[in-house]
Amino acid sequence: MGVKADSRFEEHFPLTVMVSHHAGAEDINLGIAALLHGLRKQFLRDRQENEALSGTITTYGGYQTSKKMMFLNRPEPEVQALREQIVQPAVQAYVDKVYADQAKQLKLRTVSWANILCEGDWQAPHMHPSNGNLISGVYYAAVPEKPEPEGCIEFLNPHPVSHHHGVSLTRRIMPKTGDLILFPPYYIHYVYPFRGAGERCIVAFDVLIQNTQFVF
Repeated sequence: MGVKADSRFEEHFPLTVMVSHHAGAEDINLGIAALLHGLRKQFLRDRQENEALSGTITTYGGYQTSKKMMFLNRPEPEVQALREQIVQPAVQAYVDKVYADQAKQLKLRTVSWANILCEGDWQAPHMHPSNGNLISGVYYAAVPEKPEPEGCIEFLNPHPVSHHHGVSLTRRIMPKTGDLILFPPYYIHYVYPFRGAGERCIVAFDVLIQNTQFVF
């Protein structure tokens, strides 16, 4: 009697990254950038409202909204359009892809913020370790055209020993205006500074499980 194999493939500690580009979002992008300019003008030197001044996050320079603002919950039409037309459908697609039938059991909520980085501003290596965090994301409303790696987001291989087996130690993405990137919150990443004129306007968010006892 011949040998029969009963095999399956498993994703252990998945590092699925979703990158999507959104054409036709020019009005959303311009509106988000204009809103961030106004908030920066109002709160740039306010330590309570500009988290880049707090010394408690990995954003160095620039302006970053306080999480208590919950940026994606703001009433402006461009924010509502970003949330409903871009972020929510993408999050659903990511959840369906990565968690399949388990996704039906999830109750999710979103925590969000936004920032503007200019010449020399950057973000140090970090992850998003909030309890129950399922997905982290960043939407690029404005990205200056710069040579790589200026302004890139780079992810660190969480299994560095795999480098001995031919796997890269990092994965770099050069974002464009209108891009959305979704990734696991435990995937360490950082942002390169850029030189010269221009502004990088982004909206970032974490998608958390409300029923935090859920185990994958």
